[in-house]
Amino acid sequence: MTEIPYRKNTVYFQYYVNDFNRAKKFYEHILGLEKCWDGGEEIGWAEFELPLKGARLGLNLRKNQDIEKGSGVLTLQVEDIEDAKKNLDKKGIETSDIVDMTDLITYFNIHDTEGNPIQFVADPRVKSE
Repeated sequence: MTEIPYRKNTVYFQYYVNDFNRAKKFYEHILGLEKCWDGGEEIGWAEFELPLKGARLGLNLRKNQDIEKGSGVLTLQVEDIEDAKKNLDKKGIETSDIVDMTDLITYFNIHDTEGNPIQFVADPRVKSE
């Protein structure tokens, strides 16, 4: 069996976007992710550091093309689910209710400016006895 020669320093999660500048502003200013590379609209690619060393979000511009939503979900783990939700609510972002899955996780969902799903997860608030 042949091994795939993976580079072990970076992994990407990619979203397609139609409005490049609006999407970049959302990830930088609303979610507070650090933009680490921006090729502008001419290249149509920007990268943001995710909260795990070597993990990045790539925004891939699709000019004048339909984009199928829901082909993936960016999931971000947070320390305090209520604080994360309050912070996004204050910024005018529509959030779902917090869902508790006993002994598993607690989560809520949002969408970015392009309609792509994002889920925030935390350790379970509800635990069985």
